Amino acid sequence: MAWMYLLLASACQAVWTYSLKQADFGALVQFRLSLGVLLPIVVNIVSGLANVFFLNLAFKQMPLTTAFGVWTAGTLVLLKLADVVFLNASYTVAELFFVALLAVAIIGLKLVAPN
Repeated sequence: MAWMYLLLASACQAVWTYSLKQADFGALVQFRLSLGVLLPIVVNIVSGLANVFFLNLAFKQMPLTTAFGVWTAGTLVLLKLADVVFLNASYTVAELFFVALLAVAIIGLKLVAPN
């Protein structure tokens, strides 16, 4: 179950990162409130809290260093995947190679994990 929590935490962290990019905190400070201003900020808060919740559950069930490493690498893999698939970002073969190495490392950690 800890690995599922890590996957959920990584997904929440990726959503949090994109919502942070979309948030217009300047408009919020100036009280120019609209759905376009409030939605990314609400998504930011909710995904950030969910991220911390799931990461905490994973930390309680597996070694901290493994959980943190997998969470970080998983978030990076999800961010790059989202960039390429949803935002049509450019990529190089070298980038994909190293992202694939991260994915292999995550699978390797899962296979050798004591739990």
